[in-house]
Amino acid sequence: MSPYRVLFTGGMLTRADVEWMRENNLDVEVCGNSLSESELIHALSDKDAYILGGVERASASALSAARNLKVVAFLGVGYHAFVDTDAATNAGIAVTNAPGANAQAVAEFTIALMLDAWRRVTFLVRETKAGRWHEVKGRNIGGKTLGIVGMGTIGSMVARMAANGLGMRVIYTSRHAKPSLEKEIAARRTTLSELVAQSDVISLHAAYSPDTDRILGEREFSNLRQGAILINTSEAELVDAHALREALAEGRIAAAAMDGYYIEPAPSSEADPHQLLELDDDRLLITPHTANATEESLRAMLVANVESISNILDTGYDTRIVNPDFRKYASWLPDAR
Repeated sequence: MSPYRVLFTGGMLTRADVEWMRENNLDVEVCGNSLSESELIHALSDKDAYILGGVERASASALSAARNLKVVAFLGVGYHAFVDTDAATNAGIAVTNAPGANAQAVAEFTIALMLDAWRRVTFLVRETKAGRWHEVKGRNIGGKTLGIVGMGTIGSMVARMAANGLGMRVIYTSRHAKPSLEKEIAARRTTLSELVAQSDVISLHAAYSPDTDRILGEREFSNLRQGAILINTSEAELVDAHALREALAEGRIAAAAMDGYYIEPAPSSEADPHQLLELDDDRLLITPHTANATEESLRAMLVANVESISNILDTGYDTRIVNPDFRKYASWLPDAR
């Protein structure tokens, strides 16, 4: 059987990865990290599948122009900002992601951002190197309350690390109760409003959906505990950007840290419509959507994507498909031929 033609974007594939994919009947073309729409349309013109590992957006125009495309596999979990899923569905294109593959990496990065924001590490490093020697009195994080929004795989890992490693109390809000975790680390399930009012650290791990769009807004920021910080290694759109800017500017929240931004790649501070990037490092930390980027997690995500592509192209099915309705429009499916 002829190999399937695959586009991979992003700069993370090794030569060994490419050879491994070829051994799995995938003829891969590797492109850059940030393709324009016209560049993406050209690159997808003869491809059967597309692994989205860069920061470009698989727009409706790009997907409708890709006549041979059958699968978009997102190299990560939070695909919604990068893939027009409705357009993919209407074009008969399956969309998959890699749930759980990067959980350890993201959980570890969450703890790193938490400690950095809590103790102002990045800010103090930059100030010290610039010759400004500050006398700073910090606060222990042990014994403080961590509020987790979304107690899935990543949220549960963060909870265990914070409780067992840092001695934090854990409260959480989630669609489903986690009785075994509650027993293990004495976590307590609560409402979002109570979580906001009682947490010293709020960490977001909910999946994005219309129900979670801007779940933290003006009302929530007005009810924060004094000195609280916010960590978001999920998706920027869980937080209302204007409300966050106002809360930081007015001191209603001590600091925030985000992995990723509302615009990716992030613009310069002068061009930022949200006016968040102009804030100092002791108020806002932003990293370039890299919480999941470790050697181990990237390999696990790639394996998940390759398995999904092979399963879908061979059989039409895979457990990681996020838009099962694509099948209504896919005349290429093996069982529709």
